[in-house]
Amino acid sequence: MPAYISPFLCWVYQPTRWAVLVGLWLCAGTVAYADEPTPQVLPEYRRTFQLKTLRQATQQILQARQRLDTVQWIQAHVVAGKASQCLSRYASAVYHFRRALRLAQKDAKLQATTLPLLGKALYAQGDTGNARLVYQRALINFQRQHNSVGSGEVYQQLGELYGSENQWRRAQTCHEQALQVWRTAHDSARIAGSLHDIGRAHHQQQQNSRALYYLQQSQAIAQHLHDSVRIGEALRSTGQIYQDFGNFETAAVFYTQALENLPQSASPVVRATTWWVLAAMHDSLDQHGPAQASLQQALVAARQAGSSVLLRNIYFSLSSIHQRDRHPTAALQALQRYVALQDSALVEQRENQIAELQLRYESEKKEREIQLLTKDQQLQQANLRRQKLLRNLLAAGAVLLLMTVGALYRAHKQQEDINRMLKRKNAAISQQKEVLDRLNQTKNTLFSVISHDLRSPLSSLYSLLSLLSLGTLPPARLAAHAARLSQTLDSTSRLLDNLLNWSASQMQGDGGTKPERLRLDVLIAEALDLMADDAERKQVRLINEVQEPCPARADLNMTRLILRNLLGNALKFTPAGGTITVSAKLLPTMWEIAVHDTGVGISPTGQYKIQEQRESYSTPGTDHEKGVGLGLRLCKEFLERNSGELSFESTLGKGSIFRFTLPAAESKAPKVSMRVLSPEDADETVASASVAG
Repeated sequence: MPAYISPFLCWVYQPTRWAVLVGLWLCAGTVAYADEPTPQVLPEYRRTFQLKTLRQATQQILQARQRLDTVQWIQAHVVAGKASQCLSRYASAVYHFRRALRLAQKDAKLQATTLPLLGKALYAQGDTGNARLVYQRALINFQRQHNSVGSGEVYQQLGELYGSENQWRRAQTCHEQALQVWRTAHDSARIAGSLHDIGRAHHQQQQNSRALYYLQQSQAIAQHLHDSVRIGEALRSTGQIYQDFGNFETAAVFYTQALENLPQSASPVVRATTWWVLAAMHDSLDQHGPAQASLQQALVAARQAGSSVLLRNIYFSLSSIHQRDRHPTAALQALQRYVALQDSALVEQRENQIAELQLRYESEKKEREIQLLTKDQQLQQANLRRQKLLRNLLAAGAVLLLMTVGALYRAHKQQEDINRMLKRKNAAISQQKEVLDRLNQTKNTLFSVISHDLRSPLSSLYSLLSLLSLGTLPPARLAAHAARLSQTLDSTSRLLDNLLNWSASQMQGDGGTKPERLRLDVLIAEALDLMADDAERKQVRLINEVQEPCPARADLNMTRLILRNLLGNALKFTPAGGTITVSAKLLPTMWEIAVHDTGVGISPTGQYKIQEQRESYSTPGTDHEKGVGLGLRLCKEFLERNSGELSFESTLGKGSIFRFTLPAAESKAPKVSMRVLSPEDADETVASASVAG
């Protein structure tokens, strides 16, 4: 046996020493605190990738400095710092993160995101004092920006830092504050992680019941999320608590469950350490076979992780079991591998130190090159400033010239706008003049009606009263004069109604319209009853075809006047023996009322005048009834105010049909218009005569 091995065997072969070593390692936090910085051994492919990333980031730093691109400069330093940290080059990572912070002095958001990275690098380097100060600065920045997620991550990292310093009460407080943030953000995965960290803090304070309570909550949430990684963490931590109780059998059950829940993508380091701890539990229960099997699984995972530290410790434990099982050859082989790995670890550490010194030398060399380039850039910038000054002077002259041209152009445009405005005002004045002319014409018409058409019936009445006072008038002549006077007074009464309604509409405008729900069939029957005596006197037949309810929405008084005027016109121009028919038809949203007469009809010239309505138009009726031309004008105006329309069609010598529409009670009304239908467009060919009365 080699001399350098025998001193180890004298200590290793005591039955449970290696199990005690595992327990001490766990208490130190290697497995219990998964996020605590430990020497990280990267697989070769990841190490190669990180080295490539670091070289690219270094090149980007040089390029960004030459271009004075501050944003890319900061980002390149951050990438270089992360790559250095993955390679366990913590001093280099701290350097890059500090450079990024100096460049981001005016950007609070970049500072807030870079400070936690610097704190983590300082913590990994072992400088916990400065790491704590940096974390506190980051926390203040996140709170000023109301960034709760960033605050929660910093609280979590502070908890890990206090845990590494065995300040478990402070660590617990930080993890509880992080838990509050994650609950506010409804982040279930991080809630499970914070509950696990709080449970670990209680365990370190010997508060095992509360530790188990929080670990069970963490496990329940992780199971709900199907997060096998966090389930495994909770099960391993629970197993450690039972291990501290000395309940190795229960601890072995939890460690086994943790291994079963580990996903295929789990870290080989976590898998190897869990198998190693499970082997320790089996060995404590004198189950050497399961202990050896667990150590073999741990060796496989440790080789995948490429961790010489883990391999060395596992071989150390395996040699102890082989010795107690009376297998000295296997024990010696395991111990030899342990010693060889210990030497290789020292060699690897020296290689890392050399690589880091080489990288630092290259960085300093590049810094000197950058300083020389910076001086050249300063000279170039001075030349650029002079050129820029000259260019600015030329640009200012050009701007002044453009402003002068622009001012002249604007003055020209303003003059054109003023001319256009004057033209519009002149046009508006012309329109107002036309309106005033029409109003004057209407006024003259009213005065002529008042002076002539109202004077005639009064003169007739005065003459009849004079004859009656003489007492010499025969009864037959008295009856004839009375009938003629009654007809004249009826015509005058309708004239006064139209005049009053027209004047009221002119004074009130649209504000005088009061739409309400009404029945057109009832109003039609009422209007026909009012016309019954006059129709009987002229021997004209009135026909009402509206038998169903016709609910509409319009002004009640205006609707009555429209019906009276249209029926009055039809009666006025229908000779004895003729008929007047009233019908109704329901359109999609409107009621259409038609007044059809078999009168004398309207000539094309009369139709044109009625359509234009530029002047009052009236003709005598079949019994020489007179009118002033206000009836149809009022009908059209009142229909427009009630969202309806008026149309007509007429054939001279055959008759006329006047139609109007009003909104149905349940529907909105369409736009207002007035249309004139030719006889060819009509659905039915009828004869009628009608004139605006």
